[in-house]
Amino acid sequence: MRWLRNAMVGLTALAFVAIVVLAVQLRSELQKLQEEPVDSLHWNVTQLELDVVRLEAAATLALAVPGADLADLRKRFDLFYSRAETVVKGTMFLRLGLSNTVAPLKARMRTFLDETAALIDGEDRALRAALPQIVADVGALRTDLRATAIQVIDINAGLQDARRASLSDVIQKIAGASVALITLLLGLLGLVVALNLQADRRAYEVQRITSRLAATVGTSLDAVVVAGMDGCVIDFNAAAETIFGYTRAEAIGQPLGTLIIPPRHRAAHDAGMERMKATGVRHVVDAGRIKITAIRKSGEEFPVELSIASNDGPEGMIFIAYLRDISDARKAEAALVAARDEAQAAERTKTSFIAVMSHEMRTPLNGVIGALDVLGRTPLEPKQERFLTLARSSAKQLLRHVNDVLDISRVDAGPVGLLADRFDMPALLTTLVDTLRPAAAQKNNHVEVRILGEFPPLQGDPFRIGQIVQNFLSNAIKFTDGGQITVEAEVQRTTGLEVEVEVRVIDTGIGIAEADQSRIFEDFVMVDPTFGRSVGGTGLGLAISRRLARAMSGEVGVESAAGEGSCFWLRLPLQSAADPAQVAVPDTAQGKPLAAQALDVLVVEDNETNRIVLEEMLHHLGHRVTLAVDGGDGVEKARARRYDVILMDLSMPLMDGWTAATVIRQGGASQHSRILAVTAHVRPDRMDRFEESGMDGWLTKPLSIRSLTEALNAVPHGTPAEHRAGGTQDGSDALLDADRLNDLRRIADKDGLQRLLQKFHANMENILATIDADAETASAEELAAVLHTGVGASAVVGASRLSRELARLEAACRAGDTKALQAARKGLGSTWLETWAALRAAFWDTPT
Repeated sequence: MRWLRNAMVGLTALAFVAIVVLAVQLRSELQKLQEEPVDSLHWNVTQLELDVVRLEAAATLALAVPGADLADLRKRFDLFYSRAETVVKGTMFLRLGLSNTVAPLKARMRTFLDETAALIDGEDRALRAALPQIVADVGALRTDLRATAIQVIDINAGLQDARRASLSDVIQKIAGASVALITLLLGLLGLVVALNLQADRRAYEVQRITSRLAATVGTSLDAVVVAGMDGCVIDFNAAAETIFGYTRAEAIGQPLGTLIIPPRHRAAHDAGMERMKATGVRHVVDAGRIKITAIRKSGEEFPVELSIASNDGPEGMIFIAYLRDISDARKAEAALVAARDEAQAAERTKTSFIAVMSHEMRTPLNGVIGALDVLGRTPLEPKQERFLTLARSSAKQLLRHVNDVLDISRVDAGPVGLLADRFDMPALLTTLVDTLRPAAAQKNNHVEVRILGEFPPLQGDPFRIGQIVQNFLSNAIKFTDGGQITVEAEVQRTTGLEVEVEVRVIDTGIGIAEADQSRIFEDFVMVDPTFGRSVGGTGLGLAISRRLARAMSGEVGVESAAGEGSCFWLRLPLQSAADPAQVAVPDTAQGKPLAAQALDVLVVEDNETNRIVLEEMLHHLGHRVTLAVDGGDGVEKARARRYDVILMDLSMPLMDGWTAATVIRQGGASQHSRILAVTAHVRPDRMDRFEESGMDGWLTKPLSIRSLTEALNAVPHGTPAEHRAGGTQDGSDALLDADRLNDLRRIADKDGLQRLLQKFHANMENILATIDADAETASAEELAAVLHTGVGASAVVGASRLSRELARLEAACRAGDTKALQAARKGLGSTWLETWAALRAAFWDTPT
């Protein structure tokens, strides 16, 4: 509507200007018309023609009557002469554009006048003699004047027509502009009427909104206080009266600061108002919700939630404050926080209780299991043997349940400590599957590992990943009879150094109904919770797996159908360890010193082969080495002098590595030295003992120059260790580890390697003889210790297949799986012979 109004006003102004311009033009045309010389010229020419006629008549009369008086002729000539001079010398012909037309006439008139004037003014005799010529000249001049008069009349008629046409055009334009102006004025009048109607409607709407707003503010449960720029209250609604205790009449006009602000905050309030007036900077106004303390009329202070908005009013800027009494909310919040704290405390108490109880239950359980092992070495009757087997199985099952509860309580108690070890995923899965093959075979299940595509070396926590996969595998074995279990692994996506890995455990077991799939990852949930279920368990394995996966920023899931098997999957984002810049291992091929600083290293190792290899590797890296043959020897040497690093084997007779580390931490010169465990396991199974014993990390056998270098360079010399180091393992099925053999060639010459292999040969012969002799009589723990020594020794010299077979034997021994133990022993002799032949070929029969 506004644009229409502006357009009409503009058009009206244009029409008015047009009328003024046309009026000026009309006036100019009229003035020209008044000044036109046409009529005067027409009259002069006519009079001149009349004078010529009279002159011609006087001349003719004088010629016809001899002796006639010539005075009349002279009088007519003088009149003609006077008028002719006026016409000839005037500008009328020039103004009418007839100068060229009348030029011949003027010339003849001038000649006639000049020639005749002398005769007129002379003697009568000469004049009478010239009368015939004068009559003839006057007659010709009359004819020319007649023609000129006709031309003047024609020109005058044309000029008059043009003047009338121009005048008519101007008048028509004025009339058109006047009509347009009147039309626009009528339109403006209509527009004004429409605007008035609209203004009336708006006024009604404003009045209605104002009434509604007043009702809204008046009935608001929150206090609404309006103040002006001077800080005085302009409006005070009913809720404000209730909250603050003032009536509206008492509040109106009062300073807001003294009305609702506690005395101790008024100075800050006044300073804020002054700052806003001076600088325009607003800290509270238009800043959203804030919480402050207000005061009632009674002097009681209470918490309020405040929101202040500003607006431009008729008398300047105003401030609208919405205040809500949050005393009850504060009380409810405090009660809620107290309830939460109480619940968290109860949860912590429960978790602590479960952890303590689980830990305390494991101690007697270990005693029970040990006692049963000791009892098993005594002569027993067949019935006693059955009861003993039953007691062993029950005790181990109970121990697994206790371990599950302990694991989940640890995860719930706080952040899961995760490592960033370099590991080989295919090797990890192969090791996990190998340890569970005996259990799968008992249920006639076939287990295979399928690695889809290439896997780079990865960085992550192999123990936690293995724990998840092991839970999947255990479930698959439990619920599959005579079927197929497949462990698949593939790289889903690679982005820079980030590698997304998916591991799937697929079985052909009983499957899971769709309704149960969403809850099997919850705590203590079993698909068949009845007492008559065919398999046992606490229902915590999958819940632990999900917690661990989430702790590693991954996820777990299942795809299954009842009767068609299941597929449990683990999807994890891991870091690739293939980037040389990340590994940062020095170039050993050039024989350069690898140690950034020579360290004093104490090697505590009972196996001579391992001891020799470690000594050679450390010397090759430029470190100073002291050897200890067992835990007691290591403690004695560590207390005697200070070492930068202590490499501690865990499985040693008399005093194991855990105990030795604990004693070293209690006092002596190396009390604060860095202690790294050296073990053949992917990760020690007694992680809780790390903190108890004071270990700083561990290295996995076989040690490589790379892993050893990384571990020793991880912490500055002379400071307590804070980092953990991880080792690598060869997961292939090759007889020998080529990388390991290359490492051995770098650290020792041919003679040294041959001496090493002689020690290894004697060591392994002794171990194999012990296995053959004591397999049926020795306790599982004793036999496992012997096997563990063989695992480490063979791994150290690169006998990878032999190391894996001994590891499977150790796992079967620790699991009490006699059948698996006997099956694994069958091929051990041939593997040893094949390995020894290959080692001889590598170090004796070929140049090194």
